[in-house]
Amino acid sequence: MINKNEISLSLYNPKISVQYELPREQLEFSGLPQDIIKRDRENPLKHFVIINVRNEVAGFLELDESDDRERYSNNPAALLLRGFSVNPKYQGRGIATGSIYALQDFIRREFPDFDEVVLGVNARNKPAKRLFEKVGFEDTGRRFMRTSGEQIVMCMRIEK
Repeated sequence: MINKNEISLSLYNPKISVQYELPREQLEFSGLPQDIIKRDRENPLKHFVIINVRNEVAGFLELDESDDRERYSNNPAALLLRGFSVNPKYQGRGIATGSIYALQDFIRREFPDFDEVVLGVNARNKPAKRLFEKVGFEDTGRRFMRTSGEQIVMCMRIEK
């Protein structure tokens, strides 16, 4: 297991390679970091976040402040968490949990005008739902359908 103090988050730097493959069963629920970066790099409302462990890239997520978040929350100070993944070579070592715990401080530091993080987790992705519940996300009761199935909307308040 990785100590949560060894996990940090940083804003994406194009000089750092963030590229890995995910198993098919995970790709169903999350995109590859390299594809998300390529797709959204010109959008100033989408922010790429690198999950670092011992100075190595161990994972990725996107924080989205575009109008897409209106489907998830009525709060104009909410960020939408998307594309969350951990490089398979680091999976099973507590990095996903530690990175979400680190998200509170990261948002307070990098996005001080925001007080909530929202996400949609596929109803069939039970491990991800358990992870998000464990680290403080709550089921909002909102649901909507996507091509991959029903999405459960969850939120976590950012304590100031």
